[in-house]
Amino acid sequence: MSSRERIFTDSLFGVQIIGALAFCGAYIVQSLSDVTGSSAAQTALVATYLLFHISLGIAAHRAAPDRLSRQAVATYVVWFVLTLAMIGAIVTNPAYAWNEKDSTILALAGLLTVAVLATAAVQQRPLADPMIKAWFAIAYKSVPQVLLAWKFLAEGASGTPGLSVVVGHFTILIRLAQLYFMVRASGLDRNRYWLAISESANEVSWVIATIAWLSV
Repeated sequence: MSSRERIFTDSLFGVQIIGALAFCGAYIVQSLSDVTGSSAAQTALVATYLLFHISLGIAAHRAAPDRLSRQAVATYVVWFVLTLAMIGAIVTNPAYAWNEKDSTILALAGLLTVAVLATAAVQQRPLADPMIKAWFAIAYKSVPQVLLAWKFLAEGASGTPGLSVVVGHFTILIRLAQLYFMVRASGLDRNRYWLAISESANEVSWVIATIAWLSV
């Protein structure tokens, strides 16, 4: 990697961390006064999704250690910590109440968990297989994010600030760019491949949630 590319990729990492702080910070501040459309279930599943991405990032680094894979792991760790803070902000607001939509989101995640486990058993893949980890990540982020759109349409979405909506897209695209440079630097192993698949699904589902957010 040239010095110019290294500076560029380091800049992407820095902007990604700033974006994480902006996304979660805006959401946390908003949640202190307004949790309309917010879902503790969906946000908790996001934290679980991030654990799978941390695992995929660590496995990618072990397969082909480089600076970019270390940055990827650090990125997901930062998002995980901030997501826990978001959960705290939601559930400590007295206005927040668990409802049937939260239960539906959690129930669907449970069904998808069974489906992924069954797929792993049929294909005789260990749970540590990158594809299985990615399918768990999709089950806990992308699919619940589509149901979050349903919650927005049914209840309103004022609890989700516009800054978080916009920055959410921006940070996903930056992570995809970071993965592109990871592949350029160290090759396409299955961990990097499935990280890209999961992040792509994440963007598609966030587009759906954004359309719902704009509609209310």
